Amino acid sequence: MANVVSEGAAISGTRTAPERAEAALDTLTTAPATPDRLRRVLEQALVFAGAAFAAVYTPGDDPSQLCLAESAGLPRTLYGLRDGYPAGGGSPVAEAHRTGRPCWLGPAELAGCPEARRTPTADFSLAALPLGAAGGGCLLAVTEHPAGFGTDDRACLKLIARAVAVPVPAAPAGDGGELAPDAFSLAMDSGRIEVGDDILRLFGLGRDDFDGRVESLLGLCVPEDLPALMSVVEADHMSIGDRELEFRILQPSGPPRWLRLRGRLLPGGEGRAARLVGTVADASTLRSDVTDVARVQRLAAALATAGTVKDVGKAVVAALRTPLHADRIALAELENDRLVVTVLDPPEP
Repeated sequence: MANVVSEGAAISGTRTAPERAEAALDTLTTAPATPDRLRRVLEQALVFAGAAFAAVYTPGDDPSQLCLAESAGLPRTLYGLRDGYPAGGGSPVAEAHRTGRPCWLGPAELAGCPEARRTPTADFSLAALPLGAAGGGCLLAVTEHPAGFGTDDRACLKLIARAVAVPVPAAPAGDGGELAPDAFSLAMDSGRIEVGDDILRLFGLGRDDFDGRVESLLGLCVPEDLPALMSVVEADHMSIGDRELEFRILQPSGPPRWLRLRGRLLPGGEGRAARLVGTVADASTLRSDVTDVARVQRLAAALATAGTVKDVGKAVVAALRTPLHADRIALAELENDRLVVTVLDPPEP
């Protein structure tokens, strides 16, 4: 059991949800750009609009298709959502994109959609809002609230749609374009990978020392992190869309270094193999409030080396205190129906 106390914890005031959402979005959009800005904007739909899932669909290289650019929340497959839709089709995503008008659909309307038969979750409502003028893409949100999206929820979603900065699709390597220093492009059929100079530097390799094989990079990673990495770089495990994870690489001396990978699988076609393109960066240089997934990965890595209750306590405190902005953390265990505090950090308030 953990008790986390923060003297700076803010209690929600009298501002409405749209006002709080607008303030949060202003903070996000005025801060220096980061690779995960779009995801963080979408997360505001989960916080302020009661959404269980939110995503952005934009025209890809083929303007006749709307492709998933980013998402947040529960897995989209729970709601029968695809990673792409025909721009000229009758889906809510296509309608909002094509007409420039929002679509608000409840369970009854969604029951008549073709995707309904492959939807594990039946009772949910869906919103599709255009990103600016017609033809600019679509914000899609899902809620499981029985009443659907309320007035304040809809106002928040409109604010989020206006705040979305549509990402420019990354051009696959091998088409004459030079890779950015932090970028990579992996051919899913052969395992050959092209990487920028910054990535080679992070792995401690020179350009002449690298043989172009993804296995050579994986061999420098902490073995416990390989299953998560393999789920990204193996074609059988990937679907179209974005992926993000943190992993560790071994260092000649000292502890392993944490890196963050963001990738997107681009489909093949016309003799062109599917490619995973993305970026790798030193996680310590990115924003300090790491994602929930990264936080769990780091805590799991620390707990894997803990041998005693005291070690577990130290690992939890080290992993959670800073990201939770906690002034004090207490850990307790149950002994004879009583909670006994085993770690209190710091000992004095």
